[in-house]
Amino acid sequence: MDYLPISSWEKSHQIMAEFYDIWQEALQKRSLPGHFARMEPNFGEYGLGDQYTLPHTAVQYASIMLQMIATAQSVRN
Repeated sequence: MDYLPISSWEKSHQIMAEFYDIWQEALQKRSLPGHFARMEPNFGEYGLGDQYTLPHTAVQYASIMLQMIATAQSVRN
């Protein structure tokens, strides 16, 4: 099995959209309040250009994890 990094913004955007749909469905099944809103990271804040690279994927992943943690913490409080 080979690991092939995500090579384009379009492909990454599609994968993230599917992930958010799955996450939202999981929230609904657990009867958790609220709605998981999708927020695109501002890559410029991280010094990343318009050409999609592996660091772009890392920023997207970190952004998603922060949103998930914030959602979980808000449910607990």
